[in-house]
Amino acid sequence: MVNRCQIFLQVIQSHSFTKAAEALGYSQSAISQAIRSLEEETGTTLLLRGKNGITLTRDGESYLPYFQAIDTAEKALEEKKKEMAGFSRAIIRIGTFTSVSRNLLPPLMHDFEQNYPAVRFELRQGEYDSIASDIRSGRLDFGFVVPEFVSGIATEAIYSDTMMAVLPLSSPLANRSSVSLAQLEQLPYILLDEGEHSVALRAFETHHLHPDIRYKITDDYSILTMVQKDMGYSILFRLTLAGYSKGVAVVPIEEPFERTIAMGWRSYEALPLAAKTFISFIRKQAPAILQQLER
Repeated sequence: MVNRCQIFLQVIQSHSFTKAAEALGYSQSAISQAIRSLEEETGTTLLLRGKNGITLTRDGESYLPYFQAIDTAEKALEEKKKEMAGFSRAIIRIGTFTSVSRNLLPPLMHDFEQNYPAVRFELRQGEYDSIASDIRSGRLDFGFVVPEFVSGIATEAIYSDTMMAVLPLSSPLANRSSVSLAQLEQLPYILLDEGEHSVALRAFETHHLHPDIRYKITDDYSILTMVQKDMGYSILFRLTLAGYSKGVAVVPIEEPFERTIAMGWRSYEALPLAAKTFISFIRKQAPAILQQLER
C-alpha cells in the first residue's frame, strides 16, 4: 500500500497531482486528500501550485528529508513483512539427540521446506542437560528434551519412546519373545552414554540389578556395529532402531521402561515466527511420522 510520504514525494518528482495520480494508479482526488492530510498534520502548507507545476514551500523543503526517511523506513518494513511471511533467510536453531535427528526431524524438515523453501535449519546434537542449557541461554530457539531431566524451560510432550534389548544374532536370547533385566544383567553391556541421566541404568537400579558395563559409547550406531560384532548387548530406544536394526536381534524387555520426548523452549511468545511455525507443523505432522516408524 502506498503511504502518504510516498505520494508526497511522487508529486514533487512529477511536479503535478495528475501525473502523480497516473504514476501511482490513484485518483487525483486521493492524491489531493493525502497531501491535505500531511499539511493538516504538520500544520503548514507544504506545496504550491504555479505556472511551472507543483513546487515546495520553504516549510515543505524543511520537511522533505523527514518524509524521505519515513518513506524509506515504510518500504523497509514492507520488505521485512514479506521476508518474514516467507521466512527468507530465517534460521531455525534446534537442539536434538540421535533418535530425533535421524528419524523424526528429516521428514519434518523436508516437508516444511516445501512450503517455506527459503528457511534454513541449524541442528545441534547434545545431551538432555546441554540442550536445556542452550535453550535457556538463547543459543537455541527450541529443542527436544526429556521433561523429567530438565528444568527452567517450558515443555510440551509429543511422544514416548520405549527401550529395547539389542542382542547379537548368535545370542541364546536373540530368538526369545522377550527378555528380563535379570537375564541381561549377566551379559556384557554396551551402555549408551546419555550424560547425567541414563534411562536404562535407572531401570536396573529400580530392580536392584547391576549390569556388567564393558563399554560406554555416545554414538548409537557405533553400538549397533559392536553388537553385530558380538562384543555384547545394548539397550536402545525404539525410534533409534527404526530402519537401522539389520544384523542384530531387537527384543522387548519384560520390565518395560521408556522416556517421554518433549519440545522445550524458554518463552514460546518470544520465539521467532519461523520457529513457532515449525513447532506448529511438528504438532500436526509428527504423529503420522511416528506411527510409520513404529510399524
